[in-house]
Amino acid sequence: MKLHVKYFEEKLGKLPVEDLWVIIEELLLPYPNAFDKKSMPYAEVLELAVVLKASDEIRKNLEQIAIMQNELDDTKS
Repeated sequence: MKLHVKYFEEKLGKLPVEDLWVIIEELLLPYPNAFDKKSMPYAEVLELAVVLKASDEIRKNLEQIAIMQNELDDTKS
């Protein structure tokens, strides 16, 4: 997870706060209003975006592993 966090900190740390909110809202659907956009400092918004993006990447990797495992199981049968 540290590699994902570091990667997304560097990548997302260059974006304006508005773009970070777009990413956060995409990852939080159907709960886009869970955070007060106007009162959160940039550092917290960035941290939230990084954690959500890293978590989403891990989820995608786990899905890929599950697909590959199923294909491997099918070839063994």
